[in-house]
Amino acid sequence: MSQLDPVLNCGPDDGQAYRILFIGDSITLHGFNDWTIQHLGWSHLSGMAASSRQSDYASLLSSKISGARGQPTVACYHTAGGNGTVAQRLQALGTVISTEPNLVVIQLGEHEEPARGAQRLYEDYKKLIDAVRAMPSQPSVIAVGPWSLTLQDSAGHYNGWTGVVDQTMAAVAAQERAPYASVADIAAIPAAHGAGTSEGVRWHPNDYGQRLYAERLFALYQHVNAW
Repeated sequence: MSQLDPVLNCGPDDGQAYRILFIGDSITLHGFNDWTIQHLGWSHLSGMAASSRQSDYASLLSSKISGARGQPTVACYHTAGGNGTVAQRLQALGTVISTEPNLVVIQLGEHEEPARGAQRLYEDYKKLIDAVRAMPSQPSVIAVGPWSLTLQDSAGHYNGWTGVVDQTMAAVAAQERAPYASVADIAAIPAAHGAGTSEGVRWHPNDYGQRLYAERLFALYQHVNAW
């Protein structure tokens, strides 16, 4: 399992809740153990660098959707399968088929390797979106691009491989008519990261960054019915 997390049971549901499946990596959810406590200063379960489970983007987005719908939400997580590449999440998708989501949120891209190339990423990302939509519950899909502190060009786009990943995922999402947004502009805000006692944790979006993720994804959620 990646991110130190087993496959988690979804929250309690009396059959009336709106069910959200989060497919992601450490930005979505990261567990802890003695090693993370000693070497990373990481000692709780949440999106990494968030100060608590309640302040990470998944919890914030769930709350926003619940308020908008006037309906409780249940959050389910798919962070299993390697470190978090699209291909790994696709391969392990069977572990969460039974979650029966109404909405799937995809947060990936940080672990893609240049050696695999943009074409493989394009194919894998398309397969992931198609496989999610083929789930028995026929969920809607929204997605965000990779988070990176790499330099950006004059237009605010990532340079280098991260830019290729973002553009490739955006192209697939457009073809699949799945609402998608880059987070390059959020990553460029110094105040949106830097929390924690180790470099690895500080790289991730902090409470402010996680809140901006939630706001961006909520805007995508609001457009779902228009696609």
